[in-house]
Amino acid sequence: MRPIAPDGRIDGMDRNLHEVFKDIAEIEPTQGLESRIFQAVAMEEDRAVRRKLLVSRLGLGVSMAVFLAAVSVFGNAILQSEFWNLVSLVFSDMWVVAQNWNEFAYSLMETFPTVSVAAILAPVMILLFSFSVYLEANHKHKYI
Repeated sequence: MRPIAPDGRIDGMDRNLHEVFKDIAEIEPTQGLESRIFQAVAMEEDRAVRRKLLVSRLGLGVSMAVFLAAVSVFGNAILQSEFWNLVSLVFSDMWVVAQNWNEFAYSLMETFPTVSVAAILAPVMILLFSFSVYLEANHKHKYI
């Protein structure tokens, strides 16, 4: 190891370390680096928006197909349930329904086809969510 003199010189060097670093030229970035960085960021943003558009389109297609399948499978169960027979009593025997409204309400709740309605509404919710994501991504894609 070289000895360091009290004035900061190393083994006979005339200048101290601080002066040596003052003489080193600053490292400058290459020309156009900033524009290339911004282009890369914009391309990555565009790629993310395109990916979002693709996923939302797939979600729209799949949820629409599942909705149509659910309507064909569970639609008949809803239409042929006893719920509609009880609802028709409101129009034919309104006074009887009004007198026994409590039992009538319980009967409606018991015969409501909950599973069939939920099976149809679940794809509708996914369809609406996918459509919302699609509109947002399409709006971003338009202005990039």
